[in-house]
Amino acid sequence: MRPATLAAIAGGIKDTFGGRLGWFAGLCFVVAVAATAIAAWAGFRFLIPLLPDGEGWTAYLWNAAEFISGAGVVILAIVLSPTISMIVGSMLFDIAAERVEKDVGLPKGRMVSIGEGLMNGFRIAWLPLVLNIVTLPLLFIPVVNIVWFLSLNGYLMGREYFSLAAVRRMPFTEARRLRARNGASIFLVGLACSFIPFVAPLVGASAMTRLVKSLVPA
Repeated sequence: MRPATLAAIAGGIKDTFGGRLGWFAGLCFVVAVAATAIAAWAGFRFLIPLLPDGEGWTAYLWNAAEFISGAGVVILAIVLSPTISMIVGSMLFDIAAERVEKDVGLPKGRMVSIGEGLMNGFRIAWLPLVLNIVTLPLLFIPVVNIVWFLSLNGYLMGREYFSLAAVRRMPFTEARRLRARNGASIFLVGLACSFIPFVAPLVGASAMTRLVKSLVPA
């Protein structure tokens, strides 16, 4: 691991837990947990009741189906939690990144316009959507599910957070080229974020701002 990558991760964790981003992390955590809980509740409230009732021996089948469906709703909520936290945290990303830029001696990055932000969001979001849909069955395989869950979300978080930090200093096309040249470092920062999904965007904002500084000549 490159020293700059390790320093970026350490700085992101320090800023988020008790540092300059502590209040934002608390807000992100509460909102993301609440949104995940609401998603799980909605599944139990509206999806499971759709299962038909059985009579006699078929009742056991429907009871088993309800149990499996309930477990599936919980798993789906867990799977959605990184995505939910990314959506919630992305709203705070620029504010957090601006605070970190000031601390590490970077000039204030440009604020991305609404139109450019939507376009960048689309460019970033299509791959996570496809990968999560295609690989959903892997989440039901023991051991593989944990490794895949962390690896996939580490990749996706690294990709998104680096892009959001980089476009504050350069066009998206240039940020994409820089991302391609430093994939290993970006993945490692994203992997660290995947272990703490509900506050990952704040760790990502700080760590990726520091990483971009180390990769772009002053």
